[in-house]
Amino acid sequence: MRTTPLVTFGLMALLALPVAVRAAPADDIVNNLVPGPSTMRPFEPGDIFVAATVMNDPNDDHAGIGRVIQYDADLKPKGVLWLKGSTHKVGGLTFGPDGTLWSMAQLTPVVMEIGPDGVQKPVRKFSDHKYSSITFGRDGSLYFCDHMIGKQTGHPAVTTKFKLLPGQDVIGNGHIFRHAPDGRLLKEYNNEVHGGSFGFLACTSTVLTDDDRRMIYVSETGNRVMQYDLVNDRQLPDLAKFEGDPRVPMVLVMNANATGPLFISTANGFITMDRKTGQVLRHYPLQGMGWAAVNPSPDGQFAFIGNFFTGDVVKVRLEDGAVVARNNIGQRESLSGVAQYAGRKP
Repeated sequence: MRTTPLVTFGLMALLALPVAVRAAPADDIVNNLVPGPSTMRPFEPGDIFVAATVMNDPNDDHAGIGRVIQYDADLKPKGVLWLKGSTHKVGGLTFGPDGTLWSMAQLTPVVMEIGPDGVQKPVRKFSDHKYSSITFGRDGSLYFCDHMIGKQTGHPAVTTKFKLLPGQDVIGNGHIFRHAPDGRLLKEYNNEVHGGSFGFLACTSTVLTDDDRRMIYVSETGNRVMQYDLVNDRQLPDLAKFEGDPRVPMVLVMNANATGPLFISTANGFITMDRKTGQVLRHYPLQGMGWAAVNPSPDGQFAFIGNFFTGDVVKVRLEDGAVVARNNIGQRESLSGVAQYAGRKP
């Protein structure tokens, strides 16, 4: 299988807000690949959001115009937000407790936030590290992970180049970082990573659990589900490791809702996993390869998963594995994040 790494990246441009919301035909929302007025509407419970960067640079296969498509609960398009502040893939969509939609632009490196009103907030740069995912602590802490590790600034499989950290000879160290809500760095954890099949993919998806004591994480295209004791600052034995399992040729993206199992995409579909024991609860195969971005519905009844190669996004009913809705973002090798809005927490 051909795998293209670095599902989401970006370079910092302008700190600007989108224009006012307006209605637009569904076909225009998905198929118009030229930036225009943003049409994203205020979030409603059940809305689905998909990172769908428009890939438009013939010399850099990870460069493009940041875009997030808004769908209703049945994957019918509602609006689009043209992001300001990125020039490479964006993804890793995650909702914060206040309903803000967070997105990572790793190659910038910046973090992008969209308010529940559908308006992009000013871009923030937390670090020169290529932050890939965010997890929210109960005390307000923001946990990020460094997407990359090592000294490799390129790879034959991609035309994009990876920047070294300022003053260092590495592109990243793959560590977990804890920040205060105002952006101050509070702690860096010396966690292990796998590196993935390319060797430079580090800490790419995270789930915080056990009353904020344990971080579960993966290295995209690797075969380990790793975990770290945040309280005692020590590596824990792997939660799971996959070798020779045809159901799990690799682990790509991992997410979970507040209390349910882990959802991990496997290129050929996704699995659910017990977050305490590492037991695979069920494998959900899907047609073809390339299934990467995955997230459960807040009510635990469905999963949403996107195909990086084809641009397909589907809604899967967990009870029987049936695909009950689908759409396509209109771009290949672009889809890099999916999440459903539950509403603001009281």
